[in-house]
Amino acid sequence: MATLGYATRAIQLEGSLFTGRESDEKRWNIEGPRFDSWSPRGTWTPSPAWALQVSHARLKEPEAQHPGENGHRTTASISYANGRGLSATAAYSEKNRDPGATLSAWLAKVNWDRDDHHTLFGRVENVKNDELFSDHDDPLHDVPFRVIEFQGGYACRLPIIGPLNLALAGSIAAFDKPRALNAAYGKNPSGAMVFARLSIGH
Repeated sequence: MATLGYATRAIQLEGSLFTGRESDEKRWNIEGPRFDSWSPRGTWTPSPAWALQVSHARLKEPEAQHPGENGHRTTASISYANGRGLSATAAYSEKNRDPGATLSAWLAKVNWDRDDHHTLFGRVENVKNDELFSDHDDPLHDVPFRVIEFQGGYACRLPIIGPLNLALAGSIAAFDKPRALNAAYGKNPSGAMVFARLSIGH
């Protein structure tokens, strides 16, 4: 990837050239750069609390299984952080196959550090996806479906020694989806997870 940019206190502009094709399954070799794809990005931070960004990318044949099919990616987001533990982001994106359909997605997420030890977080994600059935013989293969995920969770940070911290956290999620997905994904799919994270500093 080659990137050129310009930045002031409030504005950052960037442009990149890169290889559009996704990496193959041979993870131990080095693939030569093609520089056949490009992407401009712009970020505006009118104040320390707010940041707005937009980007667009044109990818040359990004997926090996779809030769001759190029892609376009567009994103926009707005983020807020009050410096006292509350942060939030709203974002929108589009994935366009050329030739092909345009798939859109948006999300909203919030994170609240109540103090140095306790954090509450949540997100809503709405995605239109046509890759839910990988079998090419399945009648729903390449059919786009819109799925919504609701997630909420809690994390507790515990100091260990010096700047080293351990975070213990858990979250639950629920999904809203079309009835056509019931046979494959269940009528009311849901999920939960727990995790631990070591970190240095806050």
